[in-house]
Amino acid sequence: MHLWLSQKRLTFLPIRVWRGGLALTLAGVLQSCASAPSPRVQGASGNESSVARSCDPDRDREAILSMAGAFEVNFTFDETQPLVEGYELKERYTAEATEVVLVLESSPRRIVLQHVLLIPQDDGPALPLKHWRQDWVFEDAGLLEFQGKNVWRHRQLSQDELACAWSQSVYQVDDGPRYEGIGRFAYEDGTATWTSEETWRPLPRREYTKRDDYDVLIAVNRHVISDDGWRHEQANRKWVIGDSRALVEERGLNTYRRAELDDEQVAYDYMKANGAFWREVRGEWAARLSSSAVVEVKDKVDGT
Repeated sequence: MHLWLSQKRLTFLPIRVWRGGLALTLAGVLQSCASAPSPRVQGASGNESSVARSCDPDRDREAILSMAGAFEVNFTFDETQPLVEGYELKERYTAEATEVVLVLESSPRRIVLQHVLLIPQDDGPALPLKHWRQDWVFEDAGLLEFQGKNVWRHRQLSQDELACAWSQSVYQVDDGPRYEGIGRFAYEDGTATWTSEETWRPLPRREYTKRDDYDVLIAVNRHVISDDGWRHEQANRKWVIGDSRALVEERGLNTYRRAELDDEQVAYDYMKANGAFWREVRGEWAARLSSSAVVEVKDKVDGT
């Protein structure tokens, strides 16, 4: 690793990790805390009084762990309300998949769930494809919040914010950061529901290469967990940072229905064979992301 110092920033050149022909480049620019404004938006609840003060972290852990298993998944996103004159709603987005969610870590205050897609093949078993990851931490001391433009900022939480709450950190397929939010669980009629504050997120993969008319997805995320599976509900706004305005409101619904999958074992075999490699990658990301108050991840360095 090479590094040099300038007056305002410490720059890390890429680290390459090779395994079986796979090259992963991690390149971060760590800036001074004063170099980027914080665009954080307050949560939808607005205050602590609207949140029930009952606290049962063991019950919460059971709910989080029950999101593991084999699932048939449906993704649906609908733009519902234009917020600027002349904006035309985009067509509904839908997709289907089969997915296995594995427990990588489980302790009283931390749970790590890894999603693995199963891609059907004409001949032979399904192809496992490492997908997104979600880390849950009870009474997390701070969040790594997306700021737009490939920049994330650490924010310390107050005691009121973190009391009885779980943070959820979501990571990309290369274990790079996406977003992190905090919320509490509520229980009713056999379901567990975790609801986040408003959370800034990068453009979703379904639009990242297709659109450049907005910078941030501002979302309230709800995980609703029941016996037959779980669903991820999203209330989104597509935000333009330069204009300080939202283009459109969107509703998302990702449904995970518990299923018996013929090729489920290939997901476990993949993570068993590649677990050490991905632990190394997660460790490198964790070291980089914790080393400065503000982190910028570069898409390309020296043309790579």
